[in-house]
This record gives sequence, C-alpha cells and structure tokens, in this order.
Amino acid sequence: MNVLAIGAHPDDVENMCGGTLAKYASLGHKVFIATATNGNIGSAHHTMEEIARIRKAEAAKSAAIIGAEYICLDYDDEMFFEDRSVRMAFINLIRHCKADVILTHNPKDYNPDHELTSKIVNDVAVMIPIAHLKTEEPPCQTIPSIWYFEPSCGLGFVPTDYVDITDFFETKMKMLNCMESQKQWMADNYASMEGDTSRFFRNSQLTSSYRGMQAGVKYAEGFVRALDGHRTRFTERVLP
Repeated sequence: MNVLAIGAHPDDVENMCGGTLAKYASLGHKVFIATATNGNIGSAHHTMEEIARIRKAEAAKSAAIIGAEYICLDYDDEMFFEDRSVRMAFINLIRHCKADVILTHNPKDYNPDHELTSKIVNDVAVMIPIAHLKTEEPPCQTIPSIWYFEPSCGLGFVPTDYVDITDFFETKMKMLNCMESQKQWMADNYASMEGDTSRFFRNSQLTSSYRGMQAGVKYAEGFVRALDGHRTRFTERVLP
C-alpha cells in the first residue's frame, strides 16, 4: 500500500504516528510524510525564512530514517486558510502519493492549522478520482481510507483502533530527535520546561505508554477511522 501521513506542521506526524509509519515501512509499504505548512513561526531566534528552511530540512531528515518521502505544501504557519487553490493542492498531493491510507489530525484539536488540515483531507478524499478536477498529477481510482490520530495531549480522545509500536518506539524517538529547532522552541516558550529540551519528548513517551496500557502492549498509538459510505477496505485491517 501507499501510506500518506499529513500533518499541519513539521513534527506533528512524528509525534502522533511516527511509530505506526515506521511499522508500515518495515512491512514494505511506501510511506509519504507531508506537511501543510512550513512551520515558519516556530522560532524566536531565526527569521521566518530561516526557520522554514530549517524545519523542512529536519522533517526530511526524520522521514529518511524510515525511507519515507517528505513533501511540504509550504503554506504559512498559523496563517493557513482554505480556498480553491489550497483544496486543489491537497488533491494533487494525494494523487501524487496514490494514497491507499491517509493518517491525519483529529477534526477537533487545539490548533486551527490541525483542524483545517483534517477538514481538507476529509473533504477532498472522495474527489481524487474525478477527472474534471485537473491537477498536475492525474486522477487515481482509489479513494483512500482516513484515520485520525489523537489531538494534542489526547483530551477527549477515545481510540477505536490501536497499533502496537513497541518494536518501533525507539525509531519514533529518533525521528523526533531530528526536530532540533522545536526542542529549543518548546523550552523557550513553556515556562514549565525551564530550558529543559529533553522534555520535548515527554508527551510522546507518556501517550505511547498510556495507549500501550490500553492495548495490552508496552507502547501503542491510537486512531479513529473516518467513516462514510464511500470509504474502501471496510472488511480488512489496513493499519499495521
């Protein structure tokens, strides 16, 4: 299968489903990691242009750990809005990846970029085969199944499906470790961190352990499937 994980910002995907992507890759599936924005406000020390370049390089380095292709749609961080061109860019992205499965943000989250990314993905998924919607990439016939990973801090999230990432947890941490700029950003912007960059990993560690407890394994990631009558593969498990 072709698996596409779409996050709003560099480091979102790695935090929420990095272990699942590593597991997909180990099983021979083609993995793509995409971000809607370039994360260009994620630094107090660099210009917007500099931090955008840095974060895209970090994301590409992280993706390479599992042999994934990284794609950035390059919209502005926190100033990301929907219009026709944005919708068409998402359609083109999904067609480029020929995605069978998409992992993306929960529709309800604390960040508007997260929520809008989720909305657009869900809105355009059934449009992928439509020939009159012309993009650089040609239409493909598969309507991908969509799986929402949990919102930040997991508030109100009850997974319907789990992926055991016990054997891939360290890979997930290596992917996150590539995000050097965001370790510093978190330490600079959250008083409770008091300059401790190691705490960048804490949410991922706690969440993976908590979902693992629920699933009866050491580490897991949880998902909820987007359901409607036009999704495919209802009778088979597509999560690894």
